[in-house]
Amino acid sequence: MKLLNQIKLLPASAFMFSLLFSNEMSAQSNGSLRIAPLGDTIELELNTDSSEDYILETQAQLMEGEKWAPLMQFRGNAAQPKRFVDPICGDKSAKFFRLRKLLEAPRPEVSNFRLLDFNGKAHELYYNWPAKGIVVFLAGNQKELIDTWSDSLIELQSNSESGQILTWAVLLSNHEQREQLKSAWGNLPESLPVLQDTTQAVTRTLSSGEVPEAVLISTADWSIAYRGPVELSVDTGVGLETTYPLMNAVNELLNDQVPSVASLAPFGEMTGTKPVMEATYSNHIAPLLKSHCFPCHTPGNIAPWAMTSFDVIDEFSGLIKSAVLAGEMPPWHADPKYSAFSNSKSMTGDEISMLVDWIDRGSPRGEGFDPLAEEPMPEHSDWPLGKPDAIVSIPLQDVPAQGSVDYRYLFADNPFGEDVWLRAVSVSPGNRSVVHHCLVFKGSFLELLKDRGGLNGFFAGYVPGMEQVAFPDGTAKRLDKSDLLVFQMHYTVSGKVSTDVTKLGFYLSDSPPEKELITSSAYDTKFRIPPRSRDVHVRATKSFDRASTIYELSPHMHYRGASSKFTLQYPNGTSEIILNVPAYFFDWQALYRFDTPKQIPPGTRLICEGWFDNTAQNRYNPGPNDTVRFGEQSWEEMFIGYVNFVED
Repeated sequence: MKLLNQIKLLPASAFMFSLLFSNEMSAQSNGSLRIAPLGDTIELELNTDSSEDYILETQAQLMEGEKWAPLMQFRGNAAQPKRFVDPICGDKSAKFFRLRKLLEAPRPEVSNFRLLDFNGKAHELYYNWPAKGIVVFLAGNQKELIDTWSDSLIELQSNSESGQILTWAVLLSNHEQREQLKSAWGNLPESLPVLQDTTQAVTRTLSSGEVPEAVLISTADWSIAYRGPVELSVDTGVGLETTYPLMNAVNELLNDQVPSVASLAPFGEMTGTKPVMEATYSNHIAPLLKSHCFPCHTPGNIAPWAMTSFDVIDEFSGLIKSAVLAGEMPPWHADPKYSAFSNSKSMTGDEISMLVDWIDRGSPRGEGFDPLAEEPMPEHSDWPLGKPDAIVSIPLQDVPAQGSVDYRYLFADNPFGEDVWLRAVSVSPGNRSVVHHCLVFKGSFLELLKDRGGLNGFFAGYVPGMEQVAFPDGTAKRLDKSDLLVFQMHYTVSGKVSTDVTKLGFYLSDSPPEKELITSSAYDTKFRIPPRSRDVHVRATKSFDRASTIYELSPHMHYRGASSKFTLQYPNGTSEIILNVPAYFFDWQALYRFDTPKQIPPGTRLICEGWFDNTAQNRYNPGPNDTVRFGEQSWEEMFIGYVNFVED
């Protein structure tokens, strides 16, 4: 029994008054409203004279300045009046209604977002463009609503052709509750994932403020086609009045029609979201953007546009909202459930909520100076770790304006002419607009041939989003006198002829380290990814023969790489997930440095898993009809799990 949407009413003793008038800002009066008793409540007959949008509103007290609450927005039909049974009228001592024709009634656009389910799997809204509609069921912080409505949501999906309607349940919860959710709903079909809104920002931006509430999103233009209850049952005292507005809206959408009811009050309870501070641009938003989006979004850096003033932020506010809610920006993609990382770039949940709320309020400029325009931009340094003890440069490289550029391999010698220990090695790209990544390998000629493009590890590296930092305290890397250095350069075209001179800076250690930092890997080269396939699983392992301490991990795949996970399997048979990357981005690869390094006993195995997406839904996919195997070019694929560690 769906208690929250079946309401028992007291005998009506109210005086009902219908009111119809014009609001010159947004509506005009072309319609009529008739009220009639229906048991303990009332029914309204809404007569319209056109097929334009109308809104029915209510007010408890007819007072100047009192806010009218929306009850239903619908498309008019001159030949057939719209009927509305009021589910709460019998509880009120007085109530007033008005019907307005809307001069403009655009369906609200929905920003992209990505949420994790209780298995740590990512679900992205815009990824599901082949479906006709996506139903997002908002449960707020009330877990019992999912139990109450799951059967109806599953039935709704099963009544449509496969894949045409998707249903998601969204719950306000934190990462620590994931196992509880899995225990409660692990038996639900995969077609109804329960997603965690840990920041509460998705619920705030989609909800009318009450739950349970269903939001039907049309993928044709990513707009809200319907928002309101799944079903609405009213016990009038003389019978049960039940309507199925969500099902009606879904059927209309499947028949390529705009749903006749755009919104209906959910008549539920508050969502349970926390209050959000009303941020101002000058005091809160601009400093937040400087903290998390610089230096990439500064003039001449790797981002496609620079955050130089409020006007720029206002212009790109919709893009910012989508990128933040989808977890694409800031570029940090580790699932926070499993490990803490000292180099995390992520925003907190409160910061995300504050930023999204400010954008939803129209990105108000407010008072105060403009920190982005009036404060100096951070100075760019080729060497963020300071002046190197030695520098090696590659020869000048010409990069064409268009087309694809094969990987280039460039050789250099040890600049010191002797064995040295290094506390840091830093790659400085000469032209960030075209340098996609640079990996540097070291060793003898035969070792480098065997390595096949970094399969066994790398000496130094640069990819967008990877900071150049010193090696962990107490560690260093050894560079032998006879070592060759090989630069693997991957260039992308920028639309104009360009050049690049990438450099490698060396920082000597004052003394031999306590322990040598080793970069190794787990990898596989024999996988096969069929055309148009999804969730293709690849697995590789690395064994540790000695007790070791793991400092950093980094997954490496190309454009079909979708997600990755690292698990430690201990000699006693237990296992521990230490890194989950639910959404992998080839253009934003990170080296995840543990806040507390992982100490492991001898005999431990590191299991690296990856999942590939070779479908057209993967917007980065260079060729969904191709069979893909191992290769160094970005239209081919690689599967490597890098690990930085020392042997204890």
